[in-house]
Amino acid sequence: MKNNRSLFFLLVTFGWSWVNWFAGLYFLSDGINDETISQFVKYFYIGVYGPVIGAIITTAYFDGLHETLALTKKLFIWKHPVLNYIAVFALPLLFLGSGIVLYALFIGSPGVFENKLPAIPAVLLNSVYIGPLGEELGWRGFLLPEIQKNNSEIKSAMLVGVIHFSWHIPLFWAPFGALPSGQPLSVALVLIYLVLVICWSCIQTWLFNNSHGSALIAVLFHLFINAGIVLLFFPELYTDAGRSKMVYYLSSVVTIPFTIYLCLKTKLVNKNASLHDQIEKTGATN
Repeated sequence: MKNNRSLFFLLVTFGWSWVNWFAGLYFLSDGINDETISQFVKYFYIGVYGPVIGAIITTAYFDGLHETLALTKKLFIWKHPVLNYIAVFALPLLFLGSGIVLYALFIGSPGVFENKLPAIPAVLLNSVYIGPLGEELGWRGFLLPEIQKNNSEIKSAMLVGVIHFSWHIPLFWAPFGALPSGQPLSVALVLIYLVLVICWSCIQTWLFNNSHGSALIAVLFHLFINAGIVLLFFPELYTDAGRSKMVYYLSSVVTIPFTIYLCLKTKLVNKNASLHDQIEKTGATN
């Protein structure tokens, strides 16, 4: 990236998040117990907001207050195709639902199905603060448009995906925070996680560009992926971190081909920055 704005954003974002996360990991170096976990959680939550802080500081520094307000308004662009709202709800259900089916076929029983509809609002409310609100204004609201100024949508989506994945790396050694967290690291599982993050980035790029530059739609998709609503209905899976993570890994069997199909079907691979610039101008006025 030859863009000083993008580089400045990455320095602030990674600096803020990694300093806090490594501080949190320091407390865990003496062992994991209630006290050390409590300390880690504080630094974890502060670090999660690195992308939003990076986006706001970068925009304020380079463009001033007016453009900073325009950036934050992307979180409130809600007038876009109904298909997008359906997608942010249905796709995570499709992906993780397929993961549960594959788990049942090849690994073991997912446990007894239980009606957990009443629990969904609380799960979504608790999940939105952990990642979606702290990240998406930075990744999709700021960084994606910056990269798309000089790159195709598919290349931009993949670059943001790789950066998003790399930002999580310190959390691989944490009890939670990323898919590889809290379990023995393996090259295969880390690579699957990388591919999944890139796939999700491609889907979010399509949603973002098809929603007048709405960071809200990116937050919602991220939220439903993180919340794992379909897992709620299988409490034995949902409450077992190792088994629920395996469902996410298995979901790649459907997520990868779907993402390839989406990119080809929507001609994401052929779109260029000029179209996105038009979308950005439209979004900024909403």
